[in-house]
Amino acid sequence: MNPYDMNIQEKRKRLQERLEHNIRHENIGIAIAITGSWGVGKTYFWNKLLEDIRGNDPDNVLSKRKYAYISLFGIESLSDLKTQIYSNIENHHLPIEVPKWLKSLPSIFKDTRVTQLGINAPVKLIDNLLFNQVKDAMICFDDFERMSNKLDIKDVMGLANQLKLEKNCQVILILDESKTEGENKSKYAEYKEKLIDETIIIHSVEPLIREFSQGMDEPLIELMVKFADSLEIHNFRFFQKVIKLYCQFKEKLPEQVAYSTKEIILIRILQGCLIEDFGATYKLSWNDFTFKKAVRREISKKYDMSSTEKENIELVKLKKISYSFIKDDLWMVEFKKWFEQHDDFDNSKISELAQSDLIDVEQEMIKNEFWIFCYQIWNYQCNEDFPNRFFESSMKNIGLLNLGNLDFAITFLEESGAIAESKELEQKVKDWIKIKLAEDRKAFRGISSFGQGEHRFNDFIDQMLLDNSTQGLPSLADSIYAYHIHQQYSEEHQEVLNKATKNDWSHFIFREFNKDDRFINSTVASIVSKLFHTQKVIIKEILVEKGKTSEFHRKYVDYLISKFDE
Repeated sequence: MNPYDMNIQEKRKRLQERLEHNIRHENIGIAIAITGSWGVGKTYFWNKLLEDIRGNDPDNVLSKRKYAYISLFGIESLSDLKTQIYSNIENHHLPIEVPKWLKSLPSIFKDTRVTQLGINAPVKLIDNLLFNQVKDAMICFDDFERMSNKLDIKDVMGLANQLKLEKNCQVILILDESKTEGENKSKYAEYKEKLIDETIIIHSVEPLIREFSQGMDEPLIELMVKFADSLEIHNFRFFQKVIKLYCQFKEKLPEQVAYSTKEIILIRILQGCLIEDFGATYKLSWNDFTFKKAVRREISKKYDMSSTEKENIELVKLKKISYSFIKDDLWMVEFKKWFEQHDDFDNSKISELAQSDLIDVEQEMIKNEFWIFCYQIWNYQCNEDFPNRFFESSMKNIGLLNLGNLDFAITFLEESGAIAESKELEQKVKDWIKIKLAEDRKAFRGISSFGQGEHRFNDFIDQMLLDNSTQGLPSLADSIYAYHIHQQYSEEHQEVLNKATKNDWSHFIFREFNKDDRFINSTVASIVSKLFHTQKVIIKEILVEKGKTSEFHRKYVDYLISKFDE
């Protein structure tokens, strides 16, 4: 059992034993305070204890004890408080009970219309009569923090003391001591010493998290507990919202999802709720989690030694919990849309990301199978059917493993006598290389060649590039954007611009340009002005042909051509 759970169980056991001993062996009651920050689960702690005892041990003295739960919220006088106590008393297994009609009389007489008739005096008599019947009971006072200013805490504590000393009652006070302010704080401190026999402090929301997250993966529960403790967020209402949202999102996903998907969904929900509920307090927004901000922080730390003191301490804590909190990814983009209620949020994109994660996990399993076979090779563990199994594994790893590893598989199969399998694997690898080169000519060259290892396919790749000189090149629109707008210079983009035909340029100018959002802040004229002379000659030919359609177009074309070099 978790050490903190043991701590909570010990507190429950201690509280139960104190109450049972007091009822059985002492002549006067007892007063116990259950304290802790707002939302940490004080009321839950008490209610859960009582519920478990009543459910599991109906003959226990606490199960049979008369009981009243009193919320101080909305009570404006001591008289009202007394009325609430005897009105809420629950009799358990007792033959005599104060009739409900009698209990309700004082509240009826306290109605403004009735008191105006001048019959308020009998009400006090009934109040006192019924309150005098309150004895040998457990009374729980809650919501001290929301108590009306009209009700003096001194009167509440005094009444609690009377119930304890004169009525043999077991009094439970549930409150956040840090929230008592001003005069009430000093009055509480004064009466606490006289009234309270023991204080139970609830420090963490962990028990509540564990109770209400049953069915979630244990590491996810641990993540929430770590989040609560690291950021000192011990408000269960926060985690109720987190758990509810997590379940809602998970219901919309396929039945089978990778653990990494469940983890990142929980992290993004924690992140969103943190920004939503505590963003102003911690000075955090979605922008603080972007890659750009992360780079700025690193640069700042490098050149300004004092900047570490200025770095948001909550971001540091989040990074220690999981680096994914400060990782700028597609999950963050989509959840930001959801929390900010953007119209372009699409649940299907969440499902697509989840499916992508599942594919990643499946691919890791496929690669691991290959490494197990390699382990068997080098540890003398192969038998007669090994080449066939290794061949099947290698075929599944085309596109997952680098060319060097696939080359090793081909060589091993060849050396072990599996010639047909070796040739088939080699051909399948070449077919895959053709597909990749059709997508990107640099797929196996430049930076992309790093990590491929030594392999037999270099000559094949070179020949493919020679035989298909335009294959795998970017589109004209991509090259114009990269070269002239984004200022990304590369041989491929330059080659596309140099080889573009009149039809290519005409198609871009009159069809593609207006449909491509990348050029929304540009004009065709501004792009043409940046082109080389040979390219401008082609544009001029296109415009001259347009100018032949009418006198207006001729003059319009002349005007545009005159601006080529401006």
